[in-house]
Amino acid sequence: MTKRVGYLLVGHGTRNIAGQQQFREVFAQFAERISPELAELAFLELAAPNIATAVGQLAAQGATHVVTVPVLLFAAGHAVRDIPIAVAQAAQQCGLKCVGQASPFELSPQVLELSAFRFRQAVCQAASTPSCIERCEGRRCPQIGLALIGRGSRSDEATERMRQFALLRRHITPVAQLEVGFVFAQSPTVEECLQRMADSDCNTVVIQPHLLFEGELVEQLRGQVADFATRYSRQHWLITETIGTDFAHGKSLADSLTTLARQVVDCGESG
Repeated sequence: MTKRVGYLLVGHGTRNIAGQQQFREVFAQFAERISPELAELAFLELAAPNIATAVGQLAAQGATHVVTVPVLLFAAGHAVRDIPIAVAQAAQQCGLKCVGQASPFELSPQVLELSAFRFRQAVCQAASTPSCIERCEGRRCPQIGLALIGRGSRSDEATERMRQFALLRRHITPVAQLEVGFVFAQSPTVEECLQRMADSDCNTVVIQPHLLFEGELVEQLRGQVADFATRYSRQHWLITETIGTDFAHGKSLADSLTTLARQVVDCGESG
């Protein structure tokens, strides 16, 4: 039987329709780049299709092998455990061989630049594409504080990666004060992080969700920021868009995913 690789893009999943559509658009861009290879998308939870359905679709199209491409920021529980287990079970049922799994974005240069672009959109209404924006290295934003808010997990490694990401971001867009907060499992919490910003001397506070797409967590964060903006009106409070909010700039995500996916196949062939 001729070997044919199928690529499975797996997102976390959300009930938020806009977030689902943002993920689907990144998938469409990925599928175009990976063509003529097969590609399908799946959600780990909260949305359809699930992993079993998507793996079945790859098998029905003639795939013999599957490469998993998690669309996640860090290697925590979902990337390390939940996704590979679900894919392995589905692949076994469909008679497919698992080639391997791509790495999450982590400290991807594309994600760093997109994250910086979202900051500039909120603060200075910068140019329309990341490639033509002058980098802010060495140009400190006076009286501006930045709080990067991550999902959070029990993984110490993922938490440290989030903190490393924040430091790299500060190098690209220097600010007067930088804080990192987490929605789950780690400290400081979102409330603690926002309070630190409120207690600072910063005239402008930028809250940036370090999340890929729209969803319940972003909606919740907007409410928390609105509450602080009311209580601490002496400061100007801003919240940025998520990393993959609009389709045009989401192309950078698709480029990064394509590179990560092909690395899995290249390693498999060389091994």
